[in-house]
Amino acid sequence: MSELCVIKLNSKGLQLVLDPDCDYMDLVKDVCLKFLKGKDFFGSRDIVLEIKGRDLSPSELRGVVEAIQLNSDLTIKLIREEEELKEYSYHEDVDRFYYEKALENAKIIRGDVSSDLNEETSLLVLGDIKREVFVKARGSVIVLGKIFGKVEAGEAAHPDSFIIASEFLNTDITLCGRTNEELFEEKTGFFKKKDKKGELKCVSIFRDEMVLEPLEQGILFS
Repeated sequence: MSELCVIKLNSKGLQLVLDPDCDYMDLVKDVCLKFLKGKDFFGSRDIVLEIKGRDLSPSELRGVVEAIQLNSDLTIKLIREEEELKEYSYHEDVDRFYYEKALENAKIIRGDVSSDLNEETSLLVLGDIKREVFVKARGSVIVLGKIFGKVEAGEAAHPDSFIIASEFLNTDITLCGRTNEELFEEKTGFFKKKDKKGELKCVSIFRDEMVLEPLEQGILFS
């Protein structure tokens, strides 16, 4: 095919027809450019996304979805795979788990963490985790400030824990035995997106992979 990515509109959302043989990063850049140029045309709405022409791994699929959402005002709610609709957003599950479990028996630190901690429960920090500090919690870690130090949360056998912070300023973050330094590296070029002031971000496990997303609803303050 002459184009790396062809966008087709239908009554249920968008269909992307992808080149099966091109370099993946070239493909993602092409998706970024097309949605950035068509941002006004596509508008702001929730959509169903269908992908044709190329089999994508979970991480590759996430890269394509992020390319769309970072360069447009579209929100992808469902992925159509072989005539089956699969929910893409995981925010509702995170919100529900937070309300029901996250602060149950959690230790609360009323200020910054300036020395190492190793907790058997979840941890709520009402400040920052300072540099050269190692924080480990068996459950979730919620930081209302910034993470400058190393954080390890959750257990590999229980991937329902998460880490929340206003900023992740250290790439040494482990959740449920998983790491992904690239998630916490500063984004540039097509993927650079200005964060809203004070916007909380959540690291969770989605489709067996570690992901980082804005916590759009601000659940800590609702």
